[in-house]
Amino acid sequence: MSARRPSRLSLRWRLLAFSAPVILIALIAAAKMISVVIAGNSAAANFRDGDTGALQTDTAVLNVLNVIEPARAPFASGTLAVLQGRLDEAEARFSEALSRTDPAQSCPVLVNLELVRERRGDIDGWEGRPDQARERYRSALDLVAHAPEGCFENNTDPDLERRAVRHDTVARLQAKVAGLDNAPPPQRQPRRPARAHT
Repeated sequence: MSARRPSRLSLRWRLLAFSAPVILIALIAAAKMISVVIAGNSAAANFRDGDTGALQTDTAVLNVLNVIEPARAPFASGTLAVLQGRLDEAEARFSEALSRTDPAQSCPVLVNLELVRERRGDIDGWEGRPDQARERYRSALDLVAHAPEGCFENNTDPDLERRAVRHDTVARLQAKVAGLDNAPPPQRQPRRPARAHT
């Protein structure tokens, strides 16, 4: 009888040794899933409130072991970059998020990416770079053309202002492109008269 006890004890130790890594992985996965939900909800609230410091913390949490929802971390990083005025970084992060998002779930990413490209086009236009502005507006129009139905036109956004902005995207972008095409040429600065030497 005593010979069986050591083998049972040995079996228990082996089972514990083999199951410990599996249990550890399961605990880490559970902790990550909980942190993604908490940090994701916090990131949305912090973006809405314009709290860049807290949003930066949220994005750092989301970037750790970013395997459960791989699009969430770059999406949060893109929103942070928008708040910080780094539109080139925002466009890169939203593009990354789009590449990691199922097309059926891509509408929030597409809307943000379109708005960033449109804003960058506006800046190019204001700063006298009409060709770059046109390219950005057309790139934004391409996003809208390939978006799921109801993402822009006829969307059901609960916020009426956002709904209108999204619904009017194509017309707004087309008007901006037409404005670039029909803009008067830049005026030359008049020459200053030469100073008379006295």
